[in-house]
Amino acid sequence: MYNIYKYLFLLTCCVFLPFQSSADDRGTAEIIALEIRNLSTSVDRLTQLFYEQGQKKNQDAVLRKLDIAVAYLNFRSRRIEMLERDLRRTESGKTHLEDIIRQWEQRLEQLEDEDSTARPQGGFSKEDAQQQLKRLQQRLARTENEIIEDNNRILELRHQLDDVENFVERHLEL
Repeated sequence: MYNIYKYLFLLTCCVFLPFQSSADDRGTAEIIALEIRNLSTSVDRLTQLFYEQGQKKNQDAVLRKLDIAVAYLNFRSRRIEMLERDLRRTESGKTHLEDIIRQWEQRLEQLEDEDSTARPQGGFSKEDAQQQLKRLQQRLARTENEIIEDNNRILELRHQLDDVENFVERHLEL
């Protein structure tokens, strides 16, 4: 900014100082013309410097945005990987829970076949087995809801990731 004031001061000096001397003198006219050319060159150079400085600022801003976007891509990619790992674990738990429910259903069928007044060998009554089966089915329903929510969250993060990737591709010269 200091350079701008310096150039403006020189411009003012170059324009007004020559007019203080005798304008009739031919040498003075040549000096004035030379000073005006120098002044014009200085103004052109100053304009070019301002333009280049503005371009550099714009380029720096885009580069900062690209750095942030790449960091965001890395962060979101790791987050999606973690969610996918959790999803696989939840799906595995769901499969295990479905196996347990099938076993309880078989046990309940066995209890229904036995005499309802006699206590079964396993120590469970028909009502106990039904209650346990009901709790397991509720847990399975919650697990299925978690899977749906996790899938939706992963899809949303992938859409966000796609948007950022598009931004990076538009501004990054490969």
